[in-house]
Amino acid sequence: MNILTTEQFFDGETLHGARIIEVDDNGIVSSIAPFDGVAEYAYVVPGFVDVQMNGFDKWDVAGSSVEEMVALDEALANHGTTSWLATIVSGPLTKMSESISQIIAAMPHMRGCIGIHVEGPFLGQSPGAHDTRFIIDADIEWLQQLPPEVRLVTIAAENRNAKEAIATLTTQGIVVSLGHSQPNEEQCVDAVHNGAKMVTHLFNGMSGVHHRNYGLALEALTNEKLYAGVIADMVHVQPSAISLAFAAKSASRVCLVSDSIAWDAPWALSHGVRIADGAPRLADGTLAGSCTPLAHCVRNVAACCNVAPEDALRAATSSPARLLNMASVGHLQVGHQADINGLDSSLRVVKTLRRLQSVRA
Repeated sequence: MNILTTEQFFDGETLHGARIIEVDDNGIVSSIAPFDGVAEYAYVVPGFVDVQMNGFDKWDVAGSSVEEMVALDEALANHGTTSWLATIVSGPLTKMSESISQIIAAMPHMRGCIGIHVEGPFLGQSPGAHDTRFIIDADIEWLQQLPPEVRLVTIAAENRNAKEAIATLTTQGIVVSLGHSQPNEEQCVDAVHNGAKMVTHLFNGMSGVHHRNYGLALEALTNEKLYAGVIADMVHVQPSAISLAFAAKSASRVCLVSDSIAWDAPWALSHGVRIADGAPRLADGTLAGSCTPLAHCVRNVAACCNVAPEDALRAATSSPARLLNMASVGHLQVGHQADINGLDSSLRVVKTLRRLQSVRA
């Protein structure tokens, strides 16, 4: 039996007062009750859910062994990320298929990996760090053969075959996000009509916000149907723009993402990736993802962006869970599995319970 006491309890949707939470020996939350005493934690919250995570430190999801993926999973848990999508980026379709198969083979050995996010190669006019040699028209047959472990796919709305691709994926139950894209209004409206539900890393890799010109970022901020992924490492998006996203969308439609990469992996070192000004960059200075865990993004949003702690927490828990239609993560209720973070008053993770295992003292 694990017992946690907290000054404030966040269930994924609402911030409550002091509570005592009991977790049984099977890793299930058995009771949540009011608490009157000196609490161990300032906050107890659901484990964080990251829908865009390419790797971390030396571990890259696209080419790791089972043992390396398990080590990555443990490293993420130690930073409070208890559920995550293994994200792969643009490459030859045969290579991407191999990476998907390798990740699926490793998933039974990991507690935290809940699926795969395929980011590319069906992108558009804002490739960012993606290798343009591999950006191609959407291959409908390849998409139709994606396994159920793929939960999210990023596509550009202006990509040839985008309408059919988005409709195909939506029919398969795969969430579609629009990214690395500069669509016109008709292309974007068609994409949303055909089932697109999200934009990938809002403001980055897309047309922006202008008072006379249409842009994907503007559509994301004003279309209530779209979730907005936001990288809150304070490098990719400046604080005022993050404040704007939360004000326009509400925390129920913002999904904080790390977009972290394996900045110390052999491929990164061989391609000249380096940490500069707070983020990994290609040799020409192009941002290549982040090196910031999701928990740090939550703290950044609350400390620097005029966003209430409750809203920052929601954007890293229930909002991404709702995007993926996964009720089993992102919430804390009696009868749920115990994915729990204990936080101090600055929202720093000091304890993590993940499924059946505590990864902190």
